[in-house]
Parts: sequence; C-alpha cells; structure tokens
Amino acid sequence: MKIDNYDCYDVEKLKAISIKNVASQFGRLKYSGSTCMTLCPWHDDHHPSLSLVERNGKNYCHCFSCDEGGDVIDYVKAVKNTDFRGACEWLSNQYGILTVSNNSYVPKNIQKTVREPDVNPTYSYIPKEILNRLVTVENPLCQCLLKLFEPQKVEWIVEEYRIGCYEFSNNNSCTIFPSIDYTGNVCNLKVQCYDTDLKSPQFAHSQKGTCYWLGPIWVREGRLPANTHYTTKTLFGEHLLPTYPAQTVVLVESPKNALVGALEHPQMLWLATGNKEMLKREYMEPLRDREVIVIPDCDAVDEWKQTVSTMHDIANFTVSDFCRRMAPADKPKYDIADYIIDEHLKGI
Repeated sequence: MKIDNYDCYDVEKLKAISIKNVASQFGRLKYSGSTCMTLCPWHDDHHPSLSLVERNGKNYCHCFSCDEGGDVIDYVKAVKNTDFRGACEWLSNQYGILTVSNNSYVPKNIQKTVREPDVNPTYSYIPKEILNRLVTVENPLCQCLLKLFEPQKVEWIVEEYRIGCYEFSNNNSCTIFPSIDYTGNVCNLKVQCYDTDLKSPQFAHSQKGTCYWLGPIWVREGRLPANTHYTTKTLFGEHLLPTYPAQTVVLVESPKNALVGALEHPQMLWLATGNKEMLKREYMEPLRDREVIVIPDCDAVDEWKQTVSTMHDIANFTVSDFCRRMAPADKPKYDIADYIIDEHLKGI
C-alpha cells in the first residue's frame, strides 16, 4: 500500500494498533459499560466526547461533539499536531513496527557511509517498547545455548539481559544484545549472527562481518528521528547492577561471554565491555565500590591487566589469566565462553 512518498511505513500494521492503547498514552480513558471515551484532540474538549471503538474488526475513534474522527493514524496526527509521516514515525517507534524500507536494506552499505561526527552529540534513547517486542529466546545464540543448558536457565538470561532477535532483508536472523544503562534507558541495540550447527567447528561463534548497531541503521531508514545519536558507551548488563547490589561482578569482553558465564555461574553478576578496546575508565563508573573479577580473552590479558591497574580507585578489580592458561595452542583468542561451551560439548 502506497500513500504519496510515505510508502516506507507499514500503514496496515500501524492502523491495526489498538486505538485504546494509543489514546491511553495521551490521557485518561473513561469507561461506561462497553463504551470507552477520552478527550477529543480536534476541539477544546473538557468532558470526554471521543468514542474509541474496537469491535468486529474495527479500530477507530469518533467524536459525538464535533463529528471528527478516524483511524489510529488520524488520531495521532490530531493529538500530536503532526502530519501523516510524523504520525507513522511516532507509531512505528513506539510499537516496534519495522518500516517497509527495511526489507530492501543491505547492511554492508551502512559501513561505507562516512559522516562528519558531532563534537558534542546529544544522545537519545530507543523506546523500550521496541526492545520489548523483539525480546525472545528464538534467536540464533540462544538456540545454540538451548542445546547445552536447561531451557528455564536460557529463558532466565533472556529476560534478565533482554536478549532478542532481529531479521534483515535476506532472512538472516541475528541476536540482539541491548545496551541498557544503569537507570534502565535503552541506549543502543547490537546485533550479531551465530552459527547454530552443532557439528560445525564454529558452533555458537559469531559470523564475521555480521555485527551492527541498530540505532544508526534505524536513523538512516527513518524509523528513528533524524539527527539523533545512540551511544555504545555502556557496559552490557549494566542495568542489572542496581538489582544485584551485593553480587560480585565478573567483567568480560563480549556479551556472549557474559551470557554463557551467567548460565554457568549465576551466583555472580556477569557484565561485558563489548570489545577489547572498551575497557576504559569512563565506562567503569557504574562499578564503583564493587568487587569485580576481570576475565580477559586469551589475547588481552596483559593489556587489560595494565589498564585495570590504573582504576583501583573505582572498584576492587582482580584480573584473572584463566583464559590464557586454559587456551589450546591453536586458539589465540580463546575466551571464557569457549571454555564453558567446550566442557558442555564433551557431555553430548
């Protein structure tokens, strides 16, 4: 369905969003039996006169006072005083409905895009509703983990860390690792693809060239507002720190390491920097005054030891060389997830 130059929005899905749910975000709903009313955005309404109708496949609003009304998009246009595109954008963002333009998206093109960086960018947050709709155990990495761990444990880490699934246009499913800060804001969404073949030597390893951040991608697509920035400068799992204030923290490199570690040793709180270069002082502040065990990948032990030695005023850091001691000679980038997964594979 195309409407002028707004065909990038999935209009049919947007129109199917519950109008009562949408209206509840802008004001109080008044119920009288099966009738649901709210204030009308088309006139100066002080007594709810806009009827919200959801029955027999219908989903619309109508004002008994000024005779205005329409579908969900019409309602958002009126209540937010915006145009058709603005209403579609708001609904898509709030309810996690992907734009049609995503079906023709080629991720590699994003990597070739060069933009002048802002000197002092103001960061925005991705609406939690979008992440909530993507959280599922049906993602490649968790499908690997389900072959090694009990289902209830995998479901637990999915809920704790808000792991999800995302599909690009080529039906290539990726695992979503959200960056959620200490206060619960969704700062960005990282996606990676994984080999799910249990017989493959690359089982549960990420496929090269499949790591992307969805924040800038969705800005480019028009799904998120233009000229917004979404930071990657948060620890993976950081949002769990206030929930578990007394637990010893284990800091590793990749989100996969954190998840596998949490499955094997749930008595500790597992966090990840995201990559080797992200072990920086400015990102460690949420760990202040905590007991932190740092487990670098095999090839990062010396570098991380040196970096951590300058940050003992923040937390009580202890660096382990476990991965280097346990690494096979042919695996120079051996990590804690490799070790735990290898141990479980021995029992299959």
